[in-house]
Amino acid sequence: MADATYDAVIIGGGNKALVTAMYLQRYGGMQVGIFERRHEIGGSWASEEAPAPGFIANTHATDILDVYMKVVEEDFPEIKDRGFGWIPYRVAYGAIFQEDHSCVAFHSPYHDPKQEKTAASIAQFNSRDADTWLALWELWEDYLHDACDRWMHNPAGSLYQPDILEETAGRLFADPRAQKLGIDPSWVVKSPIEVMRDLFEDEGIIACILRVTHSWCGNPAFLSGAGFFQFVAMLYMTHAGCYKGGTHTPAHCTYKVFTEDGGKSFTEHEVDKIIIEHGKAKGVKLLDGREIEARKAVISTLDPYSLVFKLTGKEHWSARTARRVANLSRWRITITWYSWAMHELPHYQAASFNPDIDMVGWLSLGSKDPLALERNHAWRSLGKMDPDLNLIIWAHTIVDPTQAPEGKHVCGTEDFVLSADKLSEKEWREYKKKHAADVMKLWNRYAPNMTWDNIIGYTPQTPYECARMSNMAPQGNWAVIDHIPSQVGKLRPVPELAGHKTPIANLYATGAGWHPAGGAFAAQGYNCYKVMAQDLGLKKPWEKNGRRF
Repeated sequence: MADATYDAVIIGGGNKALVTAMYLQRYGGMQVGIFERRHEIGGSWASEEAPAPGFIANTHATDILDVYMKVVEEDFPEIKDRGFGWIPYRVAYGAIFQEDHSCVAFHSPYHDPKQEKTAASIAQFNSRDADTWLALWELWEDYLHDACDRWMHNPAGSLYQPDILEETAGRLFADPRAQKLGIDPSWVVKSPIEVMRDLFEDEGIIACILRVTHSWCGNPAFLSGAGFFQFVAMLYMTHAGCYKGGTHTPAHCTYKVFTEDGGKSFTEHEVDKIIIEHGKAKGVKLLDGREIEARKAVISTLDPYSLVFKLTGKEHWSARTARRVANLSRWRITITWYSWAMHELPHYQAASFNPDIDMVGWLSLGSKDPLALERNHAWRSLGKMDPDLNLIIWAHTIVDPTQAPEGKHVCGTEDFVLSADKLSEKEWREYKKKHAADVMKLWNRYAPNMTWDNIIGYTPQTPYECARMSNMAPQGNWAVIDHIPSQVGKLRPVPELAGHKTPIANLYATGAGWHPAGGAFAAQGYNCYKVMAQDLGLKKPWEKNGRRF
């Protein structure tokens, strides 16, 4: 006899789990139980009071797009009363170039709806590139933006039929405005640098876009087939901002809604195995031996490897699926994520070139050479650290002063480094100190006020810390698995799992390792509910709202 029974049992309490649980509890009419290994719910919706009292360090997700919680905001409007808020950056992203301290700034459409300021900034380097940006923005506003939202928030479809993004790409290639810009079907196989060089003439503009979008995509500049995904990221990331009060805020807000609706969650309750009888998932067995029955469904939100080889066992999967999951690429998207408490924000020398650069939310400090990232991947593929930094700086307190004490600020730095399994614990400890010193030395070259006297404290986050999250182990990959072309959209994590169903009856799967891509958004949890609603005859709030997704 089971120790407890629920209609739906969810393995893992990350952000995708919370979203699926909310929908199942309210719109599915189910009694839902979440079982989480760690001490808290929320997964990569994570913040801590660090590096000093009163400061908020966002220890995982940081750069947040406006679309990430759109469906949840509409279907659970009370989350705003529970404290949820999203704030756009004034200047979404940009770069300062080490060669001459010139800079470029890509403004948020919330503050620059026609992108005239962005075009003016690009025109300081190349007027034709500025015209290209405005032409691209017209295409984005006409149909690309809507298509991307629909692609994210609909389950992965058939491998043998064009999905929303593929259908939209076909329309784009046929659009005379796009053809005039050099956009054509060859983009399907082109690399990020090839796509950007098709569009832009200035190598510095290309280098900026490649580095900024690399934060999400994480692919080498010359990876064939990865160009279109990075092109979409270039436009989407103008819509970036942060969660008010820190990235953990949506975890609190959604958890409150879930529990107010009657949902239950249990932290420090690690699931050992899924109970499978006669080809059906019947519940879960906890690490302490207790058994939890699931009347209708079990939902795994762990990584694909854990699902196949730990929770179930490869005997429940085809040999090909097991091989595919075992061989997923997981080593590329491994980064340092340092949080810095400081007295004042950086004031960059480049502000004399463009004063807006001090207000950038996601800022690259690096070379005009677009090949810098290719060298980074080359070093890491050899098992060595890149000797050059390719830094991104973010500063949420530019737009959200609640993340630091009054008059103080918190910034973050990102660089792509070796995966967690390439160094020992001792080597990572030594590296963390060296990296902090290297970051400060480089930062000071761009912003003279960035000395150790301006620093109150810092929190070093590396792939080694990231790998403490079992979903991201053993490499410490923040996206769970890489964003190579064969691991995004309807191919993610592998085609036969992308649609959230499994060959085991009553067992569903979702998480950051599923369609469409990694990120702190609601899409995978929402899409999993959509699939379950179709299978089980549950309510479909998107139909009532008339929403296209």
